[in-house]
Amino acid sequence: MLSAELIQKLKQTNISENGDKTKERVERLWKAASAEQKKEVLELADVITATVYRIYRTGSISAKLAVPLAQVLNLDPFYFAGEVDEPGECSDAALRKLLLQHGYSKIVEEANLKRPYTRQQPAAAAAPDNIEVEPEAEALLAPPPQLPPNSDTLVEADYQLLFQALYIQNKAGIPSAKDKLAQIHLMLLS
Repeated sequence: MLSAELIQKLKQTNISENGDKTKERVERLWKAASAEQKKEVLELADVITATVYRIYRTGSISAKLAVPLAQVLNLDPFYFAGEVDEPGECSDAALRKLLLQHGYSKIVEEANLKRPYTRQQPAAAAAPDNIEVEPEAEALLAPPPQLPPNSDTLVEADYQLLFQALYIQNKAGIPSAKDKLAQIHLMLLS
């Protein structure tokens, strides 16, 4: 989520894709919002109430107002811009996409809004059941190994030590270490 400092760096240019939807949605949701929510939106954007009322009249909304409205009311920022019809929820991924779409890459970087991670399913897993798989290929199709117990308690320093140990094993010429190191490089750089 973006801080007030970053939100105030956003321009007040129109990002609405559908003015009629923007008018209706902002008016309806603003009137339904609590006094605390309204106050928080105004403080985050550093604007006065008349600025929100202007959205009702014109159907124009800026990123400077779409972002705090989305964050405070927990709705997809694209819903306010009229780009989607489902209100959804506000997420870092949606904010990142909206900001990048409108040229705010520096603010995305400052806010540390990371690209959403989605695990890709292996293509072989989608193969029909009637295809025979050779034993060598079966090893490739096996599910990934389970993580050891308590691995979720590791901290960054622990991972650094593990990586250093793997690097030393690779340097010593251990073949499995070389493969593991190559996999880590692929994951980190893709």
